[in-house]
Amino acid sequence: MKLIVLFCFFMFAYAQDKYDSIDIDISEVLDNDRLLLAYSKCLINKGPCTAEIKRVKDKIPEILETNCAKCTDRQKQLGKSLIKEVRAKHPNIWKDMVSYYDPQGKYQKAFQEFLN
Repeated sequence: MKLIVLFCFFMFAYAQDKYDSIDIDISEVLDNDRLLLAYSKCLINKGPCTAEIKRVKDKIPEILETNCAKCTDRQKQLGKSLIKEVRAKHPNIWKDMVSYYDPQGKYQKAFQEFLN
């Protein structure tokens, strides 16, 4: 479940109890390889960030450590769908994200449980 965060970045922002949604059209990002690549490069410090993605990027460590405790149910569901599509259609982007955020694989078990 913790790796859900790697692609929930399209939906998360700062909040006290729950993360607010960010105004990004997920289907537009998934349909635009250039945009998806740009966002993913931002998240792994290999490219510039938009303000929205930077806010999310700053929260990823917290999200990973808290097992997405501040994520809403809707964000979790959208994240699950997004992850499945990116893993299937953009395996290199997925590999880069996992290598950057989970180099020791400590989140893999929880992540697989979430997807099943």
